[in-house]
Parts: sequence; C-alpha cells; structure tokens
Amino acid sequence: MSSLLAGWSVVVVFVLIGAALLATVWTTRASVTDASAAVGRGEAIAVEQAVRADLAELADVPTHADLVAILAEHTGEGLRSLAMFDGRRLVDAAGDAVDSGPADEITRDLGETHGRMRLQIRTPRRGAKGRRLGRYVIEVAPTQAVELRAAATRSLWIGAVAAAIMLGVAIVMIRREARRNHEARKREHERRLASLGEMSAVLAHEIKNPLASLKGNAQLLAAMLPAGEKPRAKADRVVDEAMRLEKLTVDLLAFVRTGSIARTPIDPAALAREVAASVSPEIAVDATGAPARWPLDAARIREVLVNLFDNAVAAGPPVRCTVARVGDKLVIEVLDRGPGIPADERDTVFEAFVTGKTHGTGLGLAVVRRVVELHRGTIEIGDGPEGGARFRVEIPES
Repeated sequence: MSSLLAGWSVVVVFVLIGAALLATVWTTRASVTDASAAVGRGEAIAVEQAVRADLAELADVPTHADLVAILAEHTGEGLRSLAMFDGRRLVDAAGDAVDSGPADEITRDLGETHGRMRLQIRTPRRGAKGRRLGRYVIEVAPTQAVELRAAATRSLWIGAVAAAIMLGVAIVMIRREARRNHEARKREHERRLASLGEMSAVLAHEIKNPLASLKGNAQLLAAMLPAGEKPRAKADRVVDEAMRLEKLTVDLLAFVRTGSIARTPIDPAALAREVAASVSPEIAVDATGAPARWPLDAARIREVLVNLFDNAVAAGPPVRCTVARVGDKLVIEVLDRGPGIPADERDTVFEAFVTGKTHGTGLGLAVVRRVVELHRGTIEIGDGPEGGARFRVEIPES
C-alpha cells in the first residue's frame, strides 16, 4: 500500500510542477506584454520628437525629398511611414495618398495597429514664406517592444512544451503505475490460486478414497434397512452427504486441473443443445448465427456450459442460450430471469469459494473463467434485456 501511495505521489508532484510552470510562464508573459506596450509607446514618442525636430529645422513646407530624407534617417529607429496632410489628403513620402477626409479625423492619434504605433505631429511654427509647416502622421514599429513580446511568446511556448512534456511523463507514469498494480494484483491472485490449488488437490486426493468407501457402505446399509423407517432415513441422509462431499472433491480436482487444453473443431451449437438437454428442459438454445465448426476443447467447454446452465436455472427459469459467430469470435450468451447480479459483485462471483447458494462449493464460476481464459477468451456479466443476468462468453478462433 505504501509503494502504491509513493508511486501516485510522484505522479501528482509532476502534474503540480507542470501546472505551476505553465501558470508562471503565462503570468510572466502577461506582465511582459503590458511592459512592452509602455516600451513601445516610449519608442514611438522618441521617434516623434526626433521627426518633429527635423521638421522644425526646415524653412518651409517640406518637399518630397525632405520627407524621404527624414524617413531614411530614422528608419533604423523604427520609423516606417511619414505622411503629410496637404490640405485635402494625407500623402506619404512616396507621393501616394494614404487617407482622405477631414483633417482632424485623418491626423488623430490612432494608437497601435498591427504592431505599429501611429501618431500625429502638429507643427505650429511657420516657415520663411509664412506658411504653416502643416500636420503629419508617422507610423513607428517599436522594435524593442516587438522583441519583448516575441521573447515572452517564446517563453510561453517553451513553458507550454515543458508542461506538456511533464504532463506526458505523468500520464506515462500513471499508466505504468496502473499496469504495475494490475500485474501485482494478478500475480497475487495467481499465487493464491496456486496455493489454493495445491491444498485442494492434496485434500481432494486424501478424501476421495475414504469417501468412496464411506458412500459405498452407507448405500449398502441403506439398502438393507426397511424403507420408511427412521434408521433408513438416517442412512439415506449419510448417503446424500457423502455424495455432496464427493461432488466437492470432483469440483476441487476440476478447479486445480492442469491449464493445458486440446482444441479441435467441433459443432458448438450441438454441444450447447446436448448440455442444455442434460441439465434442464427449461433451457432454450438459439443457434441461428452459430458457425458449423469452431476449435474448442469440448470437455472443458462442456464444464463451462454445465456451470452456466446450472446457475441460470437456479437463479430463475426460463433460461435462454444463444450461440453465434460475431466477427472472429464465438459468442455464447446465457440469460436467466432471476434477480440479476449487482454491479459491485460481478467481479467477485468468479472468485473461488464465492457462492450465493445455500448448497454449493463456489467453484463453478471460477472453473468457468479459468477454462474461458485458457481458450484466450473473456467472460463478462451484464443485465438481461428482460431482467435477470446475462453471462457473455467470447472465444477467438485461434
């Protein structure tokens, strides 16, 4: 139990570290994004001041060559566009109209657009000819702010990848831990079965011969006593109990039987009908979709069917059995009309010596599961469509 908790605690630590890393990187990116906006604004204002100073040095309204020169001078600082309002429209340094409309609308500060800061410049000073130098709009690409954002985005991606890797490691560890626990439980189950099998085999062997002698002598004694009298009833009871013990030894020996099987092609529908007829007339077999032949160990599958039919009849007749081929598997379903089996008990009913009957060894379904698994098949319990329990056996062809 302690090793199980230790394994899961490591998984939880990995998940928490990954989540903390992702949260930290996300918070840092948000802070850097806010800071980059302020840095970008500062860069744009610095370029604006430099352009304003260059325009102030001109004696008259700048010519196209002046605009081109100013743009070229400050390109390295992030200036990407310089446009002048000529009274009717906004014209950039290339002489192209870039906007039109009222001057106040054209030259307003548009803020950040597509990673660039757009600002207006008003020049109140007049040139040598007394003409106002005009209004201008500049676009600045704040390189430092862009680099900050890019670095923050890279950090976020790196953090996300690291968190994803840690989550992946956690998932792998979870699956490995679950598989390890499953294998440990399976080994423990097999160890218990092996120990139980050895004990049962010795016990059954030691009981078998004395029990046969006891039963034989009890039957002789019962035959010698007059029918209907009390001594005869007591002798019959001894015979009945001896026969019950005999069945227990047979079940024990069947349970601990070697795990080898011999599969040969047989008619599964015919086998199901034969077993059903021997168990109870209240069992109906539907073999509409059954294959003509299927590789099975007939004797061992007979054990499976006998146990399933006995349990179904005891639970509540009528009992219905269907035999069909579904894909590459032989499917045998046994349905009864009993109270059904609660979901939380469906795994334990296959354990040895677990039974809900007043009389019984509790080995029948344990033998069923072992035989089915020896055929590399599966057995599961569900609810019948009309109430009761449904036992579904699936056996692959090879």
